[in-house]
Amino acid sequence: MTPEEKLALEKAQKEAADAIKKQAEEAATKATNEANKAIKGSIDKFNDELKKAATIEAVEELKKSVNAEIAKLQASVKEVKQTSPMAVKAVNSEEALKSIITNAVKSNVEALKGYKGGFLSLDTTKAIDQTSFGVGGYAALTNERLPLYRNPYSPVYLRNIFPNIATGASNLTIWKQDATVGAAAIWARGTGVDGADVDKPNITPKWKKEVVEVDWIAGVIDVQREVLDDVDFMTTEIPYTLIYGPQGILAAENAMIMNYITNTAIPFALPVGFAALDNNFEEILAAAFGQMASNYITPTHILINNWDYLKYMAFNKAAGSGEYDQPNVDLKFVDNQLFINNLIAVPNPQVTAGEAYVIGADHSRYVSRQGLQMRVSEEHADNFTKNMVTYRAEVRGAFFTYNTNSIIKVTIP
Repeated sequence: MTPEEKLALEKAQKEAADAIKKQAEEAATKATNEANKAIKGSIDKFNDELKKAATIEAVEELKKSVNAEIAKLQASVKEVKQTSPMAVKAVNSEEALKSIITNAVKSNVEALKGYKGGFLSLDTTKAIDQTSFGVGGYAALTNERLPLYRNPYSPVYLRNIFPNIATGASNLTIWKQDATVGAAAIWARGTGVDGADVDKPNITPKWKKEVVEVDWIAGVIDVQREVLDDVDFMTTEIPYTLIYGPQGILAAENAMIMNYITNTAIPFALPVGFAALDNNFEEILAAAFGQMASNYITPTHILINNWDYLKYMAFNKAAGSGEYDQPNVDLKFVDNQLFINNLIAVPNPQVTAGEAYVIGADHSRYVSRQGLQMRVSEEHADNFTKNMVTYRAEVRGAFFTYNTNSIIKVTIP
């Protein structure tokens, strides 16, 4: 090595050492004790390897390696500091939503157990305590890792059927088209009395106003701190129950949408002179491809109670032969989803038995004011003195239709 090359190598070694030292000092001001120890270890190793580097290229490679290691430690520290309060953004995909919440809770178990949040004014609810696990059950859970039974509740989330929009308002004013007087027609000059011109066809549309309230849908669970500490699965079970369970947020959101549909739907009616239909299945199809199509609306879904779905669709048999007896329609399954003449059949326990609804989904909207969020606090009410932890999950949204003709109710005798 020439004197010039040796001088350049020594200069590169000194610059690399200074740069790494500066980065390490900046990282240390934000890191925990454990992270500081890891950073110091990386620096000591770097200095030893730096003395052995024989070329400028080797110095640069070593510098890049240690830079990446320190950056990784900084990212880990930042992730821990950002775990409380925990918020989950709204998404339309059920699987994506489930993945976000499950991963966030699992990766931050210790942070959730030790969370110290701000004051939240919430209603007091009956807490989860040792008695929630039955006689003798709690003690076993604190020293064994037992599999957890989870109720297989997996409904269709109705918000995913309809187009979703966002709002920043507490209520929405919707102008819905009402009955229109007149219609366009062929016009020709000189068709009036004595060859006079007549007026061109007049169309007079009308609108009616509807105010849609943007509502909170929320749920709260209180749990004793020792239960959260002793039973591992509680940190994931509580968010699941609040959001996905049959008493959770998304089930309540389904109920909100169904209430609107029930109160808004127009009844199925055959046109004058049309012969009565033989069964309920035919009435559902007539509502879709007859009544709805007459209003130039494309039907997309059939909402029906799950037991009616079985009785009138899956188990529909001829009274005499006992054979399955369906009208002459196109029935097919795609990804375990039943399509009837290209309509998606949606069995739902929140649809009242004896009713079915034909939907033209493109004419309605689910409105999101605040996406799904979950927060944890020890400072609600007297939580601090009683060693309790409160979980809260909530969304804020609304539902409406622009055209009541896009929701038709069929009564099943």
